[in-house]
Amino acid sequence: ARRPRLGLSVLPGPPRSRMPEYKFPPAFAWGTGSSAYQTEGGWQSGGRGLSIWDAWSHTPGRVAGGAVADAAADHFGRWRDDVRLLHRMGVPYYRLSLSWARIMPAGVGAVNEDGIRFYSELIDSLLRHGIRPVVTLYHWDLPLPLQLEHDGWLSPRTAAAFVAYASLCFERFGGRVLHWLTLHAPAQHAVNGYARGEHPPGRTVAPTREPYLAAHNMLLAHALAAARLRKMQAARPTDQRALISLGVHADWREALSGSEADADAAQRSMAFTLGWMAAPLYTGAYPPAMRAALGDALPSFTAEQAALLRNSSDFFALQHYSTLMVSRPNATFPPLPETSFYAAEGVRWHSTRGARKNSLGWDIAPFGLYKLLKHIDETYQPRGGIVITESGFPSRGDDAAPHEATRDTARVCYLKRYLQAVHRAMGEGVPVRGYFVWSLLDAAEWEHGFGTRFGLVRVEPGTLARQPKASAVFYTRAVKAGGFNASDGECNATTQAAPRFRAEGAQLQAVVNASRGGTPSLEVSRTMLLRTVRLAALAGQQARYEAEQGDFAAARQWDSKVARLVSGAERQKRQLAKRVEQQQPAEAEAAEAE
Repeated sequence: ARRPRLGLSVLPGPPRSRMPEYKFPPAFAWGTGSSAYQTEGGWQSGGRGLSIWDAWSHTPGRVAGGAVADAAADHFGRWRDDVRLLHRMGVPYYRLSLSWARIMPAGVGAVNEDGIRFYSELIDSLLRHGIRPVVTLYHWDLPLPLQLEHDGWLSPRTAAAFVAYASLCFERFGGRVLHWLTLHAPAQHAVNGYARGEHPPGRTVAPTREPYLAAHNMLLAHALAAARLRKMQAARPTDQRALISLGVHADWREALSGSEADADAAQRSMAFTLGWMAAPLYTGAYPPAMRAALGDALPSFTAEQAALLRNSSDFFALQHYSTLMVSRPNATFPPLPETSFYAAEGVRWHSTRGARKNSLGWDIAPFGLYKLLKHIDETYQPRGGIVITESGFPSRGDDAAPHEATRDTARVCYLKRYLQAVHRAMGEGVPVRGYFVWSLLDAAEWEHGFGTRFGLVRVEPGTLARQPKASAVFYTRAVKAGGFNASDGECNATTQAAPRFRAEGAQLQAVVNASRGGTPSLEVSRTMLLRTVRLAALAGQQARYEAEQGDFAAARQWDSKVARLVSGAERQKRQLAKRVEQQQPAEAEAAEAE
């Protein structure tokens, strides 16, 4: 049967001639990405072995709606179409992951040459189309035999197996791949699989120990693989050597209040989230706050391992989605139970003030990305700069008609506002080298199945036809123009109200000044009340604006103005009501006299 044609006609052509307001450097790496398990399908094709996610998703009750990724988006069968789609979008970088089980079905030993051939042809096609591959070696789809025989990432044998697998990939693809990521978000992988039990292997028996051991082994796997790559390409000229890093997932943590206790809580939370992975990569040790809280539950690195880790990343690969506010536990928000994985962090989380939420309940707070980029630069000074290798917006999956499901204006707004945050950080000297949207295609979203979609491109249920969404149009234009304008795309962010507040306040003050020396008329009193109410509304809008910008000190100042104005308005309302009440009998007596 003939496949439906790609919906390429909706993608824009050459960029408009005017200079974008948010202009990025010519060398800025614009990209998008996907992962093997979530996108490829072909789970029993081409000699592929089973992964832990195959076993997990085929177990009833593990994935929403009983969804399995046996076909996923069928990238395995349609990769040529997908490469053409990327080329039409003009995206110069594409982040893909390799299925370890497709290359080495047992995780060790025999190599599946059909799997090697599949990825080799895909990489060659990307390069022919002017698209540079950024290859992730491991995106959570561990070969099932390594879990069953070695207990997965709890065993150093799995780390050794990974190094052998990575070495094979460096050997077979290394001349064509110049950017590698060893593992995707190891901390999240460890927590989801060994504490929360929401991902395979689904362990919850030792949530205060096993996640740290699993993540520790993944860090060592990364360091050893990076050392192997460096050794393999030592004879190459420096400018021809591939770069390598580890995908670090990090949200931002903002203090709930201006108190010193909450500021300390935010710093502590950053140590347990960003620092868990980033500190070993740049200092060779876990953050002191983690060591003090966890003691022997947190493994240690030998001097040799620490040295390998400190030299293991050529750039900081950041994966970011959201922001939370945090406070020190108190009577209202008591500490978490000691059996909880999160108890050692010693903080309580709160929704981010002023933030809307996406379909997964994550707070949309672009200021968090700006502050996180500044924090990483100031704390770690990463050589090679920072590449945001994953950032995107989830929406609920549905079976709506394509013309309706492709109007993803909320995703356009997300991309626009988060790219503005990146631009702001770069303008202040943070060396951000690129931004990769997650993801190219709608795909299987782990435990959420197909009920959550991140794609710039819709994958129609049933036919799996590709249809670019409004977000793909926005991103294509941004890539081709090297930036975008504030007016591009729909975005309902709160606008600044301070200028209107000052103008309205001046008008109110003029009315007050004109009434000095006497009692204002009822009409003037009503005018003063209405202007005070408008001022309170404008102050509230400005407080929301400051919160969205991440300036919570300013937001609290505007909150104080709101409180004073509301109090003043209530007082004026009572006085006005009393005057009206007093005037009514006088008016009645005058009417009777007439």
